[in-house]
Amino acid sequence: MRLDQYLRDRGLIKGLDEAFIVVTEGRVFVNGQKAVSPAQAVRPEDLVEMRGEREFVGRGAYKLEGALRAFAIDVAGFVCADVGAATGGFTEVLLRRGARKVYAIDTARGKLDPRIRNEPRVIVMEGMNALALPSLPEPVDLIAIDVSLTSLRVVLPGVGPWLSGKGSVVALLKPQYEADPKNLRHGIVRDDAARARIAADFRAWLGRNGWAERGMIESPIRGSGGNVEYLFYLAPEQKIDRLHGDG
Repeated sequence: MRLDQYLRDRGLIKGLDEAFIVVTEGRVFVNGQKAVSPAQAVRPEDLVEMRGEREFVGRGAYKLEGALRAFAIDVAGFVCADVGAATGGFTEVLLRRGARKVYAIDTARGKLDPRIRNEPRVIVMEGMNALALPSLPEPVDLIAIDVSLTSLRVVLPGVGPWLSGKGSVVALLKPQYEADPKNLRHGIVRDDAARARIAADFRAWLGRNGWAERGMIESPIRGSGGNVEYLFYLAPEQKIDRLHGDG
């Protein structure tokens, strides 16, 4: 049996996507050894334990953590921007992975967790709409985006100019904010085909609008309400060209 199924069947987690969270946090042990993957096999005679409490300030942290692992992105020494910072889950991941500075930007005020707010490497930019900021005080090496109620097709053109010469973007695509309302049921895109069309249409939009896709994964955990979401690793095409040289 898979470890995630074992944890769910015994009531240790509510759903399979939560297994990614607890394994990422290093809270699951099999026969005294830290589990390495939700998919690893366990036998009936194995001793499976879950220790400790939740680690990150917000669920979003596990989405970005999954993306940075999947895309092998090393942010050590980076200047980053977290667009849609909320409680600071994305910001926390960037800090833990060695970012030199993070601009935490959100239209709301007072949501950022005190642990993140009081971190000296964080520049708190509350009550600010990222789309109203033509630039930041300095170029950024990575922009992480997790916004609600707004399409990425609106956000990306606004924040792209912030990037440094080798800068890139990790963006969370939320199909419910890209979909035709007729494909939503209580705010959720339940149809697999509709979701696939949304992702394909977004990819086509990227190509038409000067963005190169370096990678895409399904989010390791679902969004609120159970929506399947996707993480895209992107860079402006002209910056890709510079990275590859003139030839």
